[in-house]
Order: sequence, then C-alpha cells, then structure tokens
Amino acid sequence: MTTPYTTEKARQTASLEETAEHIVASCDTMPELFCEGVFVCDEAYRVLALSRSLQDALASFDKTRPYPSVLTFFADDRLVFQKDRPQYSTLLDLRGECVPVVVYQRHLQPSGSTLMLLVLQKKTQTRFPLKRYFLAQFPNRFLFLHAMLQEAMRYNALHQSLSALCLLDIDHFKTINHVHGYAIGDEVLSLITKRLASLVKFSELEHLNGDEFAIVLHSQFGTFDDTVAQMHRHAASFLKVLAEPLDVQGHTFLLTSSIGIVVFDQDEYTVDRIIQYADNALYEAKKAGRNTIAFFDPSIQRKLEEKVDLLAQLRDAIALGHMRLVYQKQWTSDAKDAPMSVIGAEALVRWYKEGEGEVAPDRFIALSEESGLIVPLGKWILSEAFRELKRWEEDPFKCRWQLSINISVKQFEQEDFISTVQALLSHVQCDPTKVRFELTESLLIQDLKSSLRKIHTLSKLGISFSIDDFGTGYSSLAYLKRLPIHELKIDKTFIRDLTFDSADVILVRTILGIARQFHLDVVAEGVETYEQYALLCDMGCRFFQGYFLSRPVPSAAL
Repeated sequence: MTTPYTTEKARQTASLEETAEHIVASCDTMPELFCEGVFVCDEAYRVLALSRSLQDALASFDKTRPYPSVLTFFADDRLVFQKDRPQYSTLLDLRGECVPVVVYQRHLQPSGSTLMLLVLQKKTQTRFPLKRYFLAQFPNRFLFLHAMLQEAMRYNALHQSLSALCLLDIDHFKTINHVHGYAIGDEVLSLITKRLASLVKFSELEHLNGDEFAIVLHSQFGTFDDTVAQMHRHAASFLKVLAEPLDVQGHTFLLTSSIGIVVFDQDEYTVDRIIQYADNALYEAKKAGRNTIAFFDPSIQRKLEEKVDLLAQLRDAIALGHMRLVYQKQWTSDAKDAPMSVIGAEALVRWYKEGEGEVAPDRFIALSEESGLIVPLGKWILSEAFRELKRWEEDPFKCRWQLSINISVKQFEQEDFISTVQALLSHVQCDPTKVRFELTESLLIQDLKSSLRKIHTLSKLGISFSIDDFGTGYSSLAYLKRLPIHELKIDKTFIRDLTFDSADVILVRTILGIARQFHLDVVAEGVETYEQYALLCDMGCRFFQGYFLSRPVPSAAL
C-alpha cells in the first residue's frame, strides 16, 4: 500500500542515490586519484553507488538494486566507521589482493541524511592524511556542495521557498600558514569551523578548500527582499563570531572574513551557476575592502559577462590587426598671443569594430592592462609608431618632430622589454633621439631600482622620458633627482577646472615651479579652451596638447 510516508521515503532514497551516482561520476573523472575505485554508502552501510571498475572486480557483487551492505565485502563485518577519522580494513575478492579502505563521512542537508565515501587504496601506495587531503586537494565542492545545493533546490520546489548559498573566505589566512606553520593553521581552521557550527546546523555547513567555507541556508520568508535581509543578518553574525580573538598554542589571532551570497529558488540557476554567482559576490566583497558582505547582483554579472566577451573580441582584434594608431599634435608658444608651432605628437591606440565603429579607449585600455594583453598590444604600438617616425624623416616639417609613446606598467616590467625595443629600432632604423617614452609615476615607484636600470639603458640608446599624468599619483622629488627624466605632463584633471578652481591653479603653479628647478619641460594636456590656454601661458607653461589645438587624427591627416 502506498502512503505519503512511503512516497516521501522513496523520494529521499532516489535523491540519495542520484547524489551518490554524481559523487562516483566525479571521482571517475580523476582516475589518477581514485584508480582503485570508490564506494558511496548510506548510514546503514548500504551501497548506493560504486565505481564501474569495482563492479567488475568484485566477484560477489550483484548489480541489481538495492545493493547489499558494504560490510559484506570486508574481513570484519563489525567494523565501526567514525566520522572524520580514517579507518582501515580489508576488502575481499578484489583481484585476489587485500586493499586498505579509507572512510570519509559527511552529512548532507536538508534531510540530515548521512553519506559515506569509501576510497580504496593499495598497501603499496603512500597513504595520505584523509582530512588534509580532502581539505587541500580534493575538489569536494563538486561533491558535497553540489549535493547540498541539489537538496536545497528540491526543498525549495517542495515548499515553494528560497534558499541561499553563502561562500565565506578568511581574509589573508595564508599569512597564518606562512608565519606560524600549517599545524597551527589547521587548528585555527578547526576553531573557525566550530564557531560557524555554533550558529548553523552541521548539515548546513561545508568546509571547502583551505580557508573557504560554504553555508546553505533556507529562507523563513517567501519574498526575495525579506530573504536577503534574513541572510544579511546571518552573514553579519558569521563576521561577528569570527572577529572574536582566537587563541592557539600561545598565539592570539584577530581574523576578518569576506562573504559572498546568492539567493536561489528551485530552478532559476543551475548548481554550477549558484556556486559561480556566490563566488562572484565573494570577489566583490573582497574588492570592496574585505571584512564585508556582498550579494550577487545580476547587473554586475551582466557587466562581467560583457567584459569577458569584450576581452575575447579584443584578443582577436590584436591578433587580426584591427587596431589603429592616431596622433595628437603637441604645440609650443612663448606667449598666449605669440604664434604656435608643432613640436611633435603623441601616438594613441584606437580600436575600430566592424559595424560598430570606435570602441572608447577607457573600455579596452584598462581591460588590456588587467588581462595582460597590453604586452602584445604594446609591442604592436611600438612597431607601428617607429614605422610612422621613420616616415616622418622624409617630410621637411615632420622630420623635426618628436613622437611620444605611452608605455604600460606590465609592458615595462617584461624582462625582454629592452631587447624588444632594441630589436624594433634596429629593424625599422628610425632615429631613437626622436622617441619619447611616457611612463606613469606608479611604474617608477613600484620598483625604482629596476626602473633606474632600464631607463638608463634606454637613455643610452637616445630615447628620452616623460612622466605622464604627473601629480595624480605619489609625486616624489626623489625619482626626479635620480632618473634622467626630460618632461612632466600635467594631467588633464588639473586643467579641466583650472579657470575657476583655485586649488588647481596652485597645483599647476607648483608643478611648473618644480619643473623649472629640475630643468624639465612641462606639457599641459587636455587643453580644451582658449581661457585654459591663456591662463597656462600666463603661468609660464610653454608646451600644450588638447582639443583646443588639435584632435587625434590618423597619420594621413597630420
């Protein structure tokens, strides 16, 4: 006779068997780790799933469900498995040899059912510490966290409710391991686990790899906003309990943590998407300064996906030669009413997408820096700019111009940067004394010793140097004294409000004064109005760049 109880019991059994099959399938994808196979059993030791290799190797195994107890395959059928503690027995009739068994037991939520993972290991193999192995090496988020989320989604469907995945990461935990050793680090993790377990059910908590924890919680409310508020309260309690001092072997640790949360129902997201979105939220929490909580935001996800798509398109554009250089002239004048003349130009990279037009530089320049694509892009810019400079040698006016080229931090840091420049100069045969590299202050500050060496080497080739966006970073007179710098460029943010902001006037006057003391030229960039130009001239500035004078144009329009 079928009753609601037997129906629910059958559903739970089918659910556990599905989870067990998923675990075994995951293990089968890593034969180098689980070459002898695995069993997954329920709390009564009944086999729910096992590796296909074991099905063939066990002579007495009956492949029809329900499977027998796993204890029927062991020498001692009174063996008691203890949670989170390795136990070794022998497995009979496995290709005629005895194989030690390592047992790892975990609880799954929300039903509180118990699954045991039995990993077989030959005597001749090096035995591993089970707990450390699972925490540090085995990607168990694909096993137990997947199972927890699948159970939560079934619960949501049954009760028309919402759940949330909280990914919690201990901020700067690696420092503890590096300074105090892994033994103390493990004790700290154990205490962290106990503190978290004091706030949630054991079945809701999963320790992932290293210093990362997952917590799957059910909402007490039916609406998204109320669920978010509830989860924020939970997360705040996690931050609070973990911020309390931890004493381990005479050391006191003050920890902070970051938490990323995604709320989900029964079918809006897949399990993998839930984990991905919680991980993205965790990243946002860290980016916000750590020790904070961030919820998954679909709009941020859309921006991230757009960014990934743009990165792929940028990679193709660089490889297929779809990038272009334009040039913005630089001018000089002795006074605001005196004639102006061109002294050179700055090479600027542009990306024109077929059918869409120009992509704004602020969309792809930072992306190329972040992704490392700035290195191949920077090399292409150098090559194209050197060729343009070589063409200028045939022009009676342009032959006297100087060409400024922006050099990125990552590009400059490459070990082969100098040899790359030397090779391009040798190949193109342009005049290096007409080349000016624009560097940022941050580049110089990060590794002044290395920067000194590279700049002096390049200076010997005839290349001159400019500090781009001077005053926006950590402006230090030390590197102006030590480096062979020839020019400072006043950032356009100081020029934009120059005619009505007295603070910008003071800053620009200060930069001009510093430059005079160090015998450096100063270029004001971003000059867009006559009023800005006239005020700069009155201050003593003699070199200018901006839309008031000329816009960036292709080579043919110079």
